[in-house]
Amino acid sequence: MTTPQPPQAPLAAAPVTILDVFTKQVEMGAQLAVIHEQLKAIPDHEARIRVLEASRSKMMGAAAAVAALVSAGGTWIGVVVTRH
Repeated sequence: MTTPQPPQAPLAAAPVTILDVFTKQVEMGAQLAVIHEQLKAIPDHEARIRVLEASRSKMMGAAAAVAALVSAGGTWIGVVVTRH
């Protein structure tokens, strides 16, 4: 049998000051500026995303068409085999 542990005191929360918030906001602004510059390096990232989405849609359509053809072929073979 184990001995019960004594209750632990809750951790004291450090107060957040306006200076802490301002410092974090400045850091986030700097990170946002870096991200903005990286996006400028890509000529038109939105056009690239649209091309990727269009090709994904075409591949999904082709996969659905192939699945339908294979299913129809399998059904036809099943009907032919079970008739004889």
